[in-house]
Amino acid sequence: MCLLLWFLLIISTLGQASYDHYRLPQALQPKHYNLRILTHLESVDRPCFSGEVEIELRVLQPTNNITLHAGSRLQLNSSRTHMYYLDEDGNKSKIGVKTVERNSKYDYYILRLCKVLERRHVYVLHMQFSADFGAGMSGYYASSYKDQNSNRTRYLSVTQFEPAYARAAFPCFDEPAFKATFNITLGHPRKYVALSNMPITKKFPMSGRRNWLWTIFEQTLPLSSYLVCYSVNDFARITSRNGLSVAKFTTWARASAIGQCKYAAEIAPRLLAYYERMFDIDYPLPKVDQLAVPDFSAGAMENWGLITYREAALFYAPEASSEVDKQRVANIVAHELAHQWFGNLVTMKWWNDLWLNEGFATYVATLGMQKLCSKWHAYAEESLDNILVVLNSDAYHSTRAISQSVSRASQFAEQFDPITYRKGAVIIRMMHMFIGDTTFRHGLNCYLKRHAFSNADQNDLWRSLSDAAHEIGSLPEQLEVRTIMDTWTLQAGYPLITVQRDYARNTISINQRRFLLQGMDRDNFPSKECWFVPISYTFGSMTNFTATEPQVWLQCDSKGKSIPHEIRSPLRAEENQWLILNLQLTAPFRVSYDTSNWKLIIKTLQGEDFRCIHTMNRAQLIIDALALSWNGHLCYKLSLDLLKYIKQEHAYMPWHAALDHLSAIYRIIKQTSDFALFQPQRFMNDLLGPIYVYLGGMETESSSRHIAHKTLINQWACRLALSDCVQRAVQYYHRWLISSDPDLVNPVPRNLRMVVYCAALRQGDEDDWNFLWQRYGNATVASERRLILQALGCTQIVCVARRYLHMIFDGNSSIRKQDISLAFGAIVRSDIGFTLAKDYFINNFSLLTKSFESNYRDLAALLLQITQHISSPQDYRALKTFIDSHKKFKMLNTRSVRRAFDVAQVNLHWRQRQLPELTRVLKARSIYYK
Repeated sequence: MCLLLWFLLIISTLGQASYDHYRLPQALQPKHYNLRILTHLESVDRPCFSGEVEIELRVLQPTNNITLHAGSRLQLNSSRTHMYYLDEDGNKSKIGVKTVERNSKYDYYILRLCKVLERRHVYVLHMQFSADFGAGMSGYYASSYKDQNSNRTRYLSVTQFEPAYARAAFPCFDEPAFKATFNITLGHPRKYVALSNMPITKKFPMSGRRNWLWTIFEQTLPLSSYLVCYSVNDFARITSRNGLSVAKFTTWARASAIGQCKYAAEIAPRLLAYYERMFDIDYPLPKVDQLAVPDFSAGAMENWGLITYREAALFYAPEASSEVDKQRVANIVAHELAHQWFGNLVTMKWWNDLWLNEGFATYVATLGMQKLCSKWHAYAEESLDNILVVLNSDAYHSTRAISQSVSRASQFAEQFDPITYRKGAVIIRMMHMFIGDTTFRHGLNCYLKRHAFSNADQNDLWRSLSDAAHEIGSLPEQLEVRTIMDTWTLQAGYPLITVQRDYARNTISINQRRFLLQGMDRDNFPSKECWFVPISYTFGSMTNFTATEPQVWLQCDSKGKSIPHEIRSPLRAEENQWLILNLQLTAPFRVSYDTSNWKLIIKTLQGEDFRCIHTMNRAQLIIDALALSWNGHLCYKLSLDLLKYIKQEHAYMPWHAALDHLSAIYRIIKQTSDFALFQPQRFMNDLLGPIYVYLGGMETESSSRHIAHKTLINQWACRLALSDCVQRAVQYYHRWLISSDPDLVNPVPRNLRMVVYCAALRQGDEDDWNFLWQRYGNATVASERRLILQALGCTQIVCVARRYLHMIFDGNSSIRKQDISLAFGAIVRSDIGFTLAKDYFINNFSLLTKSFESNYRDLAALLLQITQHISSPQDYRALKTFIDSHKKFKMLNTRSVRRAFDVAQVNLHWRQRQLPELTRVLKARSIYYK
């Protein structure tokens, strides 16, 4: 028996010696890291860092092999790598290291030992390392800013480890399930501040280095490597007044901008206290630091105890930032603080369940914002915005399931997309609605407590919520949360619910199939996909839009096929009243009604009593009708008849929904000769005129008006030169232009600046553009700089747009890398910019690849912005030729490339098949627009 065990051990270690699997071996579990980093920010040659790490390891299975992660740029000294056995008294005995090997495919560093590590014993691995700071914004990297007083460049360092970049900073077990505690010590010049996840315990002078310090931090709670964070900087700070939570709040930023952090510093403790009450679990750390980083690739990062933000995501200046900017900051802060429970306290086991982190944080943030400021109507409006994104992005063949297999580091980053964030949030809201608030909170509390300081997958969540639902009685005993929710997380797309009423028999037949923007064969019914769909509904004569709980379930049989459902209508046969499903958009699906029901709905919408239909459902009816016309399942005459009602609509959400879809039509139709039918004095003028007047046009904003609504309408009005919009925008801009000190005095109302800047440059000359570019260079408010970057892309002067394109990608310009996508997108969306941006991207791709350090994911994001505007056969062929000639780009961005082709094909198909029908309808109605 012993010989057999030894034989199996030899076989297993031989297999590990050439280990080539994307997941680390499970023989070892890191318990604790002692990490010490020396940061050289002002090195004469190049900024760099060095350090050493001791990893305490628990052996779960006998092995003579240690495999962990170490990034390719990390220099490791094998002669300084040592292995020790740690006995119960803490004494060390050295174990020899035979060989070391690097596996660049998976960033593995493999040590082969002279001795087998025994099960349940504890060992210590000691390693030394060093690296230069890279030019990217991942791992441990350097950032900089210009000091306004001295005009000197100041440097700082910061980490960004999610999803898999801790390995670029120190050797570690860089997978979320390998949680451990950390003792972190940072060495740095005395003039800098050192920050990390935990509070400082001690500082003392560094021996042998004058004016250098060691800063030692408290030991962390168990956390995944991607949540480790540290920074060396010379920032100023604001300490929040906090009588709501025991945690100490401090917000850090460069000294000249620290005043812009006051709003974030004020709301963060309130949001944290709200989450503590909501989850009935105290925040477990003694402090929360918020750090504004000048160069930061993400919007923010939820590192436990030290949350990092892009400056524009944390800064708000009351005198210059808009109300929309303020709401955006609140949303991001609320999102990151929600992560302290979903992601930090309980972490997904593997990246396929990233949505457990991001979907929950996105949804819970809407609850936090609603509590923070009810006048924003954040819960309803953010929920609608999430659903719009999902219904659009998840209707392509190339979409993916929320939870899916992830096997390469490059795929980790691909998970950070609208499916993870937005669809994750939407299905959590759906679940919240069908199990009820009491069950939802109780189930989440059980889930968080059961898996605190550990890891979980979606089945763990389903189990906790099912237990709570059955205990409280909000879900039938025979129905499990997992049965319902797996149909939403494990398959791509979403359903189209078809409703066919038999008015003579008084019955309603409901069925489902997958909705696609292209390729839905009317005869291929039903499709192979099936969802458990909660169906709520109401009738015109007994309107009740508050009863959002499911009245029936559309279910799947044991083979996963849809089971049609028939409802007996409570109406008498002679009562011709409309029927509406999916009250307050509780679930992500579209609804296709029979023609008679559509006409009943249209009749009500066009009447004075249209508000009897809930605002969110008015938005739903618009987007469903237009989407069904887009893919040929509803004639444009009906959908435009429905849309006509919007002339009397004053609410924001229906307008947001309508213009979201009309912008997709605008992108295509503006490239055709039919654009005149869409232009002012015709279709769009007829729709927009009344709401433009109702909201006060370009008059200085009133506090009683919905700022996002006013901004949206004015953007369209100025784009289409409606009424006096452009004239008023140019007047505002020229007042600023002639100001004696335009960097100190800006007469453009802060809530109108987004509209004014773009409209003025669309009409202006090169001097107008140069003026705004100069303001960008001098601007000190992060939201203003972000706004200007977008407005600069609005120019209609070809040579200026070309110059701007070169400036965007010029490493020596003042546009930071993190803002390239924002500025590039602004050019793509402009009336002249699409072709310029497309040609620039294709002709300069090799140069861009070097500039982005072969970061093909970021390049793919730029390509996707271009393909949204492709709708002609020649542009599609150019796209295909480009992709085919860049095999590596295609290979490393398989999903992005598929999506690029998918988007272009859908646009091309609509232009060829549906645009002629839309044109005929618009022409038939054009007589009424004159």
